[in-house]
Amino acid sequence: MFGLALLKIPTAFDTTPSHCQPVSRGFSAPIWKAEPVTHPLSETNRDLHTSDVARTVYSTDNSIYQVRPDAVSVPRSASDVAALIRANAQRNEPSPIVARGGGTGTNGQSLTNGVVVDLKRGLNNIVSIDPEAAIAVVQPGVVTGALNDELKEHGLIWAPHTSTLNRATIGGMIATDAAGKGSLVHGRTHRHVVSLEICLDDGSTFTAAPIAIEEAERRSLEADRVGEVWRALLDLPVTEDGAFGLPELARGVSGYGIDRLRYDGMIDPLALIIGAEGTLGIVTEATLLLTPLPTHTTLVGAAYPTFAAALEDAVELRSTAPTAIEALDQRTLDAGRQSLEWPVFGAFVPDAVGAVLLLEYESETVIDDAQVLDAIRSTGRSIASMTIPTAEGRASAWKIRADAVGLLANPGSNRDASYAKPTAFVEDCAVPVESMVGFIADFRRTLDDAGLDYAMFGHADVGCVHVRPAINLSDPAHEALVTSLTTTVSELVQQHGGILWGEHGQGFRGSAAGDLLTADTLAIMAEVKSIFDPTDMFNPGKLYRPTNSTKELTGIDEAPMRGQFDRAVPVSIRNDFSSAFACNGNGICHSHSANNVMCPSFKATNDPAMSPKGRADLLREFLSRRHSLVSSDLHRQSNDEFEDAVAENLNQCLSCSACSALCPVEVDIPELKSRFLEAYYETRKRPRSHAALSKFESFAALGGRAAGLARYNTKQAGRALGLVDLPSPRDATRPNRHPTFHPKKTPGPFDVVLLRDVFTDRLEPDTVIAAADLLTSLDMSVALSPFVASGKFDHVQGKRAAFRNTVRAQRQLVEDISRTGAQPVAIEPATALLHQHEYPNMDYYYPDAVRHLVDVLYENREALALRSDVPAGPIALLGHCTERSLRPENLTKWAAVLNAAGYDATAPDMGCCGMAGLFGHEVANQRMSRALWNLGWNDVVRRYDVSATGYSCRSQIQRFGGKATPHPVHLLVD
Repeated sequence: MFGLALLKIPTAFDTTPSHCQPVSRGFSAPIWKAEPVTHPLSETNRDLHTSDVARTVYSTDNSIYQVRPDAVSVPRSASDVAALIRANAQRNEPSPIVARGGGTGTNGQSLTNGVVVDLKRGLNNIVSIDPEAAIAVVQPGVVTGALNDELKEHGLIWAPHTSTLNRATIGGMIATDAAGKGSLVHGRTHRHVVSLEICLDDGSTFTAAPIAIEEAERRSLEADRVGEVWRALLDLPVTEDGAFGLPELARGVSGYGIDRLRYDGMIDPLALIIGAEGTLGIVTEATLLLTPLPTHTTLVGAAYPTFAAALEDAVELRSTAPTAIEALDQRTLDAGRQSLEWPVFGAFVPDAVGAVLLLEYESETVIDDAQVLDAIRSTGRSIASMTIPTAEGRASAWKIRADAVGLLANPGSNRDASYAKPTAFVEDCAVPVESMVGFIADFRRTLDDAGLDYAMFGHADVGCVHVRPAINLSDPAHEALVTSLTTTVSELVQQHGGILWGEHGQGFRGSAAGDLLTADTLAIMAEVKSIFDPTDMFNPGKLYRPTNSTKELTGIDEAPMRGQFDRAVPVSIRNDFSSAFACNGNGICHSHSANNVMCPSFKATNDPAMSPKGRADLLREFLSRRHSLVSSDLHRQSNDEFEDAVAENLNQCLSCSACSALCPVEVDIPELKSRFLEAYYETRKRPRSHAALSKFESFAALGGRAAGLARYNTKQAGRALGLVDLPSPRDATRPNRHPTFHPKKTPGPFDVVLLRDVFTDRLEPDTVIAAADLLTSLDMSVALSPFVASGKFDHVQGKRAAFRNTVRAQRQLVEDISRTGAQPVAIEPATALLHQHEYPNMDYYYPDAVRHLVDVLYENREALALRSDVPAGPIALLGHCTERSLRPENLTKWAAVLNAAGYDATAPDMGCCGMAGLFGHEVANQRMSRALWNLGWNDVVRRYDVSATGYSCRSQIQRFGGKATPHPVHLLVD
């Protein structure tokens, strides 16, 4: 019951969603409640939010900056966007308006002190796909990975590729003219867009697509705003053979592509809008050009003693016509070793390796990888190389590349607030490929002279290497390095004929453009801004100002940075809430896939405030306010209201621990939630239900002696506590022939002592007896432990003093068992994993002695008796979400154990079942619980025979699926 079932779906089970945005099948439930909205635009915008929660969550992205908006707009249609812009334009002092997609920008592109327009939540539909024409029409909030999932069945893909595809939106990639792996062949985003619909500064719609000059002249005759834009575009001093002083690079200047505006008698406004970072208008629809999936793909890995040697080889190996060459230095590889995918990737990586190249080749015919390997070996620089032959292996290698970027910021065991972590701010410089080796050598010297650690990785095929110096932005001295290093690197990149931004856009770095472009080119850029946005309404202060503006662009060090807010909190408090401050906004918790284990409350609502990233932001703001020097009554009242809102938000967290396992920096929301609620209730009375629910396990244990009476009492108590469908203790139907362990009284010794838990012993007693019977049949001597409550509810609700007492009792029990030479073995994953996660967090010396039942069975699987009554079809083995997150190997082992007994069992990938302990029983959570069930579980349970490892999962299946579902152990015993 205290679990949540999220898991993996194999090819044996068809759970493909019918829509590219499976999250839209949930319900939209923003945590900000109805409130007195005072923003001037609220009268004309039905989805404008000004709560502290909304403004806090949208104040950060994946950059070093933190800028608090005045309001957040969540439009549901293009007409909503137009109405907002129109109303804003009519004000005497229009607010800045900034579009936001996935919030994955590394340079503050979507941050503003004005109005953030979140396009991901409401404008996220695939309008149409035409496979024959290789065209798709989408809204800007569609997640790129979701689109590609939908295109796969047509043998197509949208080619622009970034490591954030599972949460970055089409609109965001258009805004930065994004590119990543494969850009050597496929180029940047602008090569894959047919047309755009954008909302202009008066709310009218402008269709951007290449047209003949004659057609543009005809459109310029219209007397509306669209006609005015066309007239101004035709008058721009830009010719087809114009020289603009832009560097000749595969990764060009992010901004207005004036060098591509005119060609072959055509005029193409897409060149200006793609890469404009939302400074010219808001995209409301995009028509995209699709690419056939390659018929054959080959991936070759090569290891090198140094990063410099790898880069030298990358330059030479371009002659082998790869689709991509990716480079990873030693620091990045060390981070990648933490990934679950490392074993496959590490097969060809020597321990002493200093760098690795990944070379990918795509073709319509089979690729001769032997020639590639010969080319690598002929240079004499590589110390090892091999082909990665399988699709699974290639996926693992690229997953390492993606995971390593996030894992670089993982502090590991160092949770001190002074920890310096690799940080993105000068990380996407681009130079001519032939200059790359010299540029990186100079860059390394610069960082070495500054005494900084750093990581390097990236696209060696196009001269764009990501460099992330390790700094601590809560340290003022390190904050100053942002400006000084950016200035130094800007000068360095100019010396090598490159640019400061080759991939991730300018954002707050736009002021550096004055050093990279000629005065004439800058003047044309300002004219482009004036044509589309003469009042400087759209994302002002970034890229360029209109010609009539006297304001400077926002400087790199002028926008407020996260560290400035963080250092207001005492170091000791930051250490207590360390994972909230470790969050760097990478947004991996915003994954689009309903079958991904993280994050259930975000998937159900599509609300960023419901994600680990959003909650980390709220907790940082909570701590900043708690320790603010301002102490007026009004300030305290505002803080109390904010804390109430944060508490309400966290009460909708299912405490599944997916974030603590799958977030690259291990943002542990259940632990943070526990700490917050402890502080929150220091000044408030707890609900009466907390006292009762804290004793639920003990009551259930007593109820097991009078199950009939307990069922009646549980039902009555549930109603009083605001709970529905609360489980009751059951009578065991299997005879229990096993002794209860006592360190001094019980005859022994035993091989195994099964740890009793409230779920498999009190609520489902046949399960613990079946497990003991099964182990006995494998010639093990087995005893059952005394019952000790797990304390899970106390941890979830921040009753940490009570939880500490529970940990002490559990430690005593485990040590007593271990002292006799027996193995303490747990059955229920929700409680078993407490011994590896929450208990050691509370008690540093907690023994690492408790084994999972599946570990013991897996080691003895060959001795299992083959069942003669197994069903003919496959069994979907549904894993508990905490188990899937913190110990995914359990499901692999359970499947192997069942298959050894003659079953055809596979563990599918799915999201959350929506139960998560008491969460699914609370009356207030029924909509979310049902929404999560409908995201995948309902379909799988309806179509397949299932077995579930978690009691929560089995309860939810019974409740919403109408099936009595066995624990896997019941499939193994008569």
